[in-house]
Amino acid sequence: MAVGRTILEIIYYLLTRKEPYKELGADYWDRQREAKIVRQTVKKLEGLGYEVKLEKVGA
Repeated sequence: MAVGRTILEIIYYLLTRKEPYKELGADYWDRQREAKIVRQTVKKLEGLGYEVKLEKVGA
């Protein structure tokens, strides 16, 4: 049932907004969650008085 409802919601939004469907990728939510975790962690450290400078290290 949940999958069917999700599919119907997608169809509804595509038709009402007249936008083409755009696949966000299998890791979309993981990427969103990563950004949120980084923001929250930086905010906590700055609240404790640290100066935070981030640099992403290549894999």
